[in-house]
Amino acid sequence: MNEDFKKRWEKYKNGELSESEMLRVEEELEQLEEYQDMLEQEMKDEDWDLAISPEKQKAILRYGKNKSYMRISTLAVISTLIILPICTLGSYLYYGLGGHESKGNELVQTASMTVAVTNPNIQVDTEALVNKVKLFGIETQFPLKKQIGNVTKVVGNEEVEMFFDQLKSPQIHQYNQELSKEERHFVYPDGIKEKSVSKAESILKQLPDGTVTEAFLSFEKAYPTKELYEKLKGYDVRVLWNAIETEGDLKDHPYAEPIGFPGKDSNRIFEIQQPAENDDEQFKAALSYMIKNKKWAETISGRKDLKLSKRLDYVEQNGVNVYGAVITGPSKEVERLIKKGPVKAAKVGEVELWNW
Repeated sequence: MNEDFKKRWEKYKNGELSESEMLRVEEELEQLEEYQDMLEQEMKDEDWDLAISPEKQKAILRYGKNKSYMRISTLAVISTLIILPICTLGSYLYYGLGGHESKGNELVQTASMTVAVTNPNIQVDTEALVNKVKLFGIETQFPLKKQIGNVTKVVGNEEVEMFFDQLKSPQIHQYNQELSKEERHFVYPDGIKEKSVSKAESILKQLPDGTVTEAFLSFEKAYPTKELYEKLKGYDVRVLWNAIETEGDLKDHPYAEPIGFPGKDSNRIFEIQQPAENDDEQFKAALSYMIKNKKWAETISGRKDLKLSKRLDYVEQNGVNVYGAVITGPSKEVERLIKKGPVKAAKVGEVELWNW
């Protein structure tokens, strides 16, 4: 007890303090009593000797505080260790329950179809994908493959991250040198006069016999799928991807980004929901499936012009007509097709050593 408090205590006992000063003294006395009670209780719990010095009393208080902090910290760690696995398990259930109809599988199917429909001769390898379930989300890495000649090779990967149902813009890593965005893959038949055929022929003439080539061909008119296959039957090439007429105003923008589907000779990595159906029905089934998750499809493709419902309606009314295709074959055979076939425009893609 300090000297100042002793003096005020004497005045308090003699009634010489004002009312406010007396209240302050009484408050201090109450605090001292609480402190004494707490100290006695602590020492009683720990069975300590009551005859201890003030220094030891301070040490006891510090020990009590540290012990309390340790308890709180331990509870926090235990709660975290319990809650995190439960939440992660919840994420597994959220994305995995339902088998084929599960949200995780729905994402994989939507991504596979979107890539196949919007990227000529590019497909997702669904058997080699890597899934990582996170807290309230999932991260998926899709290997991307393409076919040149008889060989299907990895050309990049696409990373997709989802938080609950919200899909972030994918990160795409390409391993090969693709056509620049200034060079369009296809041109619609009623578009401007193309001079790309002579350029493609010039490139192909310089290629040796022991090579196979990927080529992007645009035709003089849009052909029904079966009719186009008949026209290409006399050439030793394989049809890998078909650019489909899915809108009525392509005459006004003949270089529009294409919509299509893997062709009859593609080493398809997956089939749509009816494997026995022909190409036309497979394409319609793909559009129908993508419509169910159109926001995902727009995010994965990076295209706001998909308008899937309108495209499906157009195809249902006008049929599946092909105005361009990705083909592959021996370089000299591709050159012969460009010279003699129904080709309006052509671009040479990747070239590989003989694997035919």
